[in-house]
Amino acid sequence: MPPDSTSATLLTHLTNWLTLPETIIAILVGMTTLATAFFTNVLPWWRTKRDRVSLEKHFGSDLYPAAIIERSTQYYIQPYCRSLDPAGAEEPRLVYAAKENLFEAVDSMLAHPTQYRYLILLADSGMGKTSFLLNYYARHLRLRRRKFELALVPLGIPDVDERIAKIKTQSAPKNTVLFLDALDEDTLAIVDHAARLRDLLKLTRDFQKVLITCRTQFFPKEEEIPKEAGIVKFGPRAAGEKAQHALHKLYLAPFTDEQVQHYLHRLYPVWQHQWRKRSQEMVDKIPNLSVRPMLLSHIDDLVRKGREITYTFELYEEMVAAWLVREEGIFPELKQEPLRQFSERLAVDLYMNRERRGAERIPRAELATLAKEWNIPLEDWVLSGRSLLNRDAEGNYKFAHRSIMEYLVVKRVVEDDPNCGGMEFTDLMKAFLREVVQDSIAKKKTIAPIDPKSVGLQGSQLTLRSQTASNLQQDEVTAMLKQRGFYDRNLHKEGKGIAHLYLASERHGEKLVIDYVTGLTCQQTGSSNSMNYTEAEKFIRELNAKRFAGYEDWRLPSLEEAMSLMEREEKSGGLYIDPVFDRRQQWIWTADKSSASSCWVVGFDDGRCSNLRVDYYVYVRLVR
Repeated sequence: MPPDSTSATLLTHLTNWLTLPETIIAILVGMTTLATAFFTNVLPWWRTKRDRVSLEKHFGSDLYPAAIIERSTQYYIQPYCRSLDPAGAEEPRLVYAAKENLFEAVDSMLAHPTQYRYLILLADSGMGKTSFLLNYYARHLRLRRRKFELALVPLGIPDVDERIAKIKTQSAPKNTVLFLDALDEDTLAIVDHAARLRDLLKLTRDFQKVLITCRTQFFPKEEEIPKEAGIVKFGPRAAGEKAQHALHKLYLAPFTDEQVQHYLHRLYPVWQHQWRKRSQEMVDKIPNLSVRPMLLSHIDDLVRKGREITYTFELYEEMVAAWLVREEGIFPELKQEPLRQFSERLAVDLYMNRERRGAERIPRAELATLAKEWNIPLEDWVLSGRSLLNRDAEGNYKFAHRSIMEYLVVKRVVEDDPNCGGMEFTDLMKAFLREVVQDSIAKKKTIAPIDPKSVGLQGSQLTLRSQTASNLQQDEVTAMLKQRGFYDRNLHKEGKGIAHLYLASERHGEKLVIDYVTGLTCQQTGSSNSMNYTEAEKFIRELNAKRFAGYEDWRLPSLEEAMSLMEREEKSGGLYIDPVFDRRQQWIWTADKSSASSCWVVGFDDGRCSNLRVDYYVYVRLVR
């Protein structure tokens, strides 16, 4: 039967549009695209699904909740590793190049019966230590023929020693490799890392091999990581082989550009190439996305929002914000702001009470009390796969990643939460604080005062004399101005002053200014009236007695400290001082005297310092 006119017309157009070679090429391109999509997206998805089910079946929600397993296995890219000092290594077979595949490196370590029975894998927060252990474990479960048994235990649980002992009784330790996850979350290690590490090595001495993961900065000094495990070898040893087993160090390497691209290709199929392109542009702008795969896993939220990100803490804030939106949508009772406050306060509670609880997690009974106090309907709370919090089989809650908890703690510190008093900051918390300070300075935002020492900005501080001088003469002042480079209209016109890092701050309702260059905290205003020197001393005593802004160590600045505030040129307001300060205090007393009856003062209205009798009336701006 001949084709109808419509079919004939279409066939004619198609024949005219594509020649036979072009048609074949188009078909081949289409098949190649489909094959690429299958191997890049479909096959990895199926493998991930299989591994996830296998891990969930093995661990349940006791040690690793389903949400953590899902995040660890989804779109997983095998990382590289490097050794700390390959030139000085004693076992050449275990010297790994900077781009050695971590799976292959650990395979090699486990396959060689060398003195390196103990391996410690070091990496910064969010770089994928736990993800590696879970994916390596999943791969081990897939093997039909296993040369050894493998056990995995997180160290951040209260009964970890009992679990290790149970593994020893239920398996053959000599044929079992033990993975211990997150030494930095072990509460005993937090108290005394050296003693805890020694105890763990003794506890695990019967296992075939032991791998421990830990944050790189957990040990104050790299040399504090013992090179020898303290476990004496038995049996014959090769010539030159040590009598004790060594603790070999490996470092997780950041993702390469190729690994990031591989991840984005898995995240976005070929038909979502525009999202992939936008994600790549964001990665190019934010190096921390490739350094920390945990952050990279949230890039889709960032890209779809179109946010401009500068600092790492902003990435965490976006994660928190996205979670709040999702959780609010589950139940009408869950509102974003109470849920945020709950999460931040819970982070502080977990961090401050980790030693008492034996872990950075909280039993449901305790959490229920806090939830009631903080007005959160815990009984209706269904934690999704992308929640900030996870719940184990026993009902204990913990944050999905320790770095999220640390970020939320920093949020409370910045908001001057009194429950954060006396807190010891981790390296990541210091990094968050440093970024918050820098961002606040750049945007001229007011936040709670943060001690320069706690954020690591004191390295570039200018150390100024704070002791009181009782007989400071003009030639000494001139020498000081020249040495410091301070500007004075009469004594040192060539002075350029210093580049300050001022942070406008507020505490207990009082306005302060922190200078991260000098380390000084100053009153933003000062006295509302001028006063003589005797009245100034009384003013200091009164402010310290009532703990002005929560402090009781206020004092007059030395002349050096006061002159450090001097600008070379008039600023807005017509004063030689940064506009961050109040304009009323145009002249201020210093603590330095030139004689019993005269004192040095600093004038910001005309850019100079001078001597005045102590019965003159001048304003006060205190410092600490």
